[in-house]
Amino acid sequence: MQLKIKKTAIVFILFTTNNVIYLLTDLKGNVLFNISVGSFKSLNLKKTTPSLICSSMIYLIRYICENNLLFLHIKIKGLSKSKRLIVKTLQQSNLKILSLQDLTSFPHNGCRKKSKRYI
Repeated sequence: MQLKIKKTAIVFILFTTNNVIYLLTDLKGNVLFNISVGSFKSLNLKKTTPSLICSSMIYLIRYICENNLLFLHIKIKGLSKSKRLIVKTLQQSNLKILSLQDLTSFPHNGCRKKSKRYI
């Protein structure tokens, strides 16, 4: 009799200005699944609408459940209003979230400006 092994995975979520990209990896870093909201885009709509984000999250959760991945580490990078929406949909699923990290880098003063040329 084979026992079903409960696996752990890492979900990377990257928010860009025009798109949201999801990447599912195992603990070793091998890519298992990736999807973007742009693949769900219908005509004359923005990519970052909440309905499109929820539909892509449901597609990701369905893949996770089919492959018996019950424990997740979530890593989020980028700036967006819909960060809470994504975390909320992941919590409402039956998946156990082990950790949640925000990897967003903030500028701490930027580059030095080039001096003006004196003639």
